[in-house]
Parts: sequence; structure tokens; C-alpha cells
Amino acid sequence: MRTVILSSLMIVMLFTTNLVWAESLAPSSSLGVAIPQTEYSHKLPDGTTIVYGEVQNNLDSPVNSVSVAIIFMDDNNNQIEYKVGTTLVSVIPSGGKVPFAIASTKADPAIALYQVKLAGFKSSSSKDQVLDITPGALQVSEKLLISGTITNNGALKSSNTKLYLISYDAFSRIVAIGTSSPVDVGVKQDSQFSITSDSSPRAQSYMLIAESDNYESKLVPVTAITASLPILVSSTIVTDSSGKPYDTIPINSEVNISSNVKHLVNSTQPYIYYIQVKQFDGRTTFIGKYEGVFLGVDNKNATVSWTPSTAGQYFVETYVWNYDAVPLASSVPSINVILVK
Repeated sequence: MRTVILSSLMIVMLFTTNLVWAESLAPSSSLGVAIPQTEYSHKLPDGTTIVYGEVQNNLDSPVNSVSVAIIFMDDNNNQIEYKVGTTLVSVIPSGGKVPFAIASTKADPAIALYQVKLAGFKSSSSKDQVLDITPGALQVSEKLLISGTITNNGALKSSNTKLYLISYDAFSRIVAIGTSSPVDVGVKQDSQFSITSDSSPRAQSYMLIAESDNYESKLVPVTAITASLPILVSSTIVTDSSGKPYDTIPINSEVNISSNVKHLVNSTQPYIYYIQVKQFDGRTTFIGKYEGVFLGVDNKNATVSWTPSTAGQYFVETYVWNYDAVPLASSVPSINVILVK
């Protein structure tokens, strides 16, 4: 029995502040191989811009060696970088769709637009889809954890076998992709795999796919999702009433303190979002709340207003409880140093 451990998972927290604020230009297609206009992009922590998308094979035969070109541009359509990449899975079967993830080489803050082009592909022999993935339950809290089994039903050893975890948002756009370390799986043998990663608050559904040098699997949905705590709180910001971030808050000016609140399970859940503002000596200055109800897996923005009356430095704590004062979200470290003067 071999074990596959995820070594490099690119699941990124996708906050409003790091999105590329532009729509892409229409992607290209060629002779039945096309890029649907469902790309998604954001800034990575290192400042580079990554574009996720898919390539659709509408031909009657498989293709491989697919090249996808991304033109990264500023907001005046001036080219900053031309980057060519390929799909995660090398062979796209007839009627199949596979993802790509291509990041800019440059960490250039001027990147504001991008264009996706199909740069080439070749006809290919098919790969037998004899790799079976049996996922366990995906446990979602502040981290993602999933384990399961990959089985080789082929007549040859499955060499250099990689697993990919793909996260989709509510619009079926890819928002993150994770890649496992390669492993060999013997004939009629299986391997246990385990994946641990950061959790993305934008992800709504998950798929697994595998490919080796000689075989591949079908896309397998992850249907069993559990949560140790059902709500994640992230991306807390402090703004004025029009939504503009504050550097320094004037005394007696209204402040909006907002967080992204994500419900992870498909159930109805009333909740109370609490904000506690403290001075640096630990004294509590303000407690406010926002009440809401989740009807299933969803993202909401929770906002509480506060008007400071005394100059000083403050920090914010956030909590989400149910109406019986039972925590629904993990505690969030104290954040958002606020200067009032």
C-alpha cells in the first residue's frame, strides 16, 4: 500500500482586495478545441497574477500538447507579459474539459487585464480512464482535509501518477487547484492519499482527477463535506460609510466593520456575528452585532457600524455564535489596528 501526500496545494484565500479588476477579453478557439469564457484570476501573495480556466475538446478524437497563452496587460491594454502554459491533464478526451492554471512571471501591480488565447494542440491517442478515485469526506474548517483511495485497474503499472484537487466557486469557475506528489501504483493495486490545505472561502464545490504517464481518471466530485465548525470568518475590513478604507478615523465618524462569513454545510443556520472593539490596554470599547440566516452553503457579508468618540489605538475581534451562545466559527486572531484621532 503506497501513500500519496499532497505536497504543493495552491488553494489561496481569495479576498476582494486581491482580485484583478477587469473582465478578460473573449478567449479563442480553433477547430473544435475551445476555452470557455469562465476564467478567474487573482493576485497571489508574491504579487504575481494567476489565471485559472478550462480547455474544452469538442472534437471526435483526443488531443494533447495543448498550449494556452495569457497576455497580461495594464488598464490601457498595454502588454506587460506574454506567458504560455498547458493544461493540468496532458490528454483531453473527446468531449472532455480539463483545467489550467497559469501565473505571470512578473509581480507587477500594473497588471489589470488579461487575454486568454489557445496557442496550439496536437492529435493524440487516448489514455484509458482506468484510475479510480474513491474520496472520503472533505473536512472543512480553517484547513481542508481529505483522504481516500486511488486504484489502478489497468494492465500496466501506473507510473508518475498525480492527483489534482480542483475548487469551484458558485459560478463553476475554478478558483484554486492543488497538485499531489507523483507516485507509482501497481497493477490492480491501490494507494491511500491524504490532502491537507488552506481553505478558500470562495470555494463551493470540489472535484478530483488523476493522470499518470499511461492512464487517467474521470473527474470525480467530492460529495461528502463535513465541518468541525460550520462557518468561516475572513477578510475583515474597516471602511467609511461609502466603503472606502480608513487610514485614520476621525473622532465621531461612522465606521463600518465587515467580514466575509461563509457557511460550509448544506443546512439552515441562524447566526449572530459579533464585533468587539478593544483598546490596547484590553478594555472593551464597543460590542455590536449583525444577525442573519444561512439557507445552505453560501457566502455573506456581515457589517456592524461603530462611531468612536475617543482618540486612541484600537483592535477588533470577531465572533460568530448561534442563538444559544454556541460558537459556530473558530476564534479569529485580533486584527485591524485602528487609529482614531
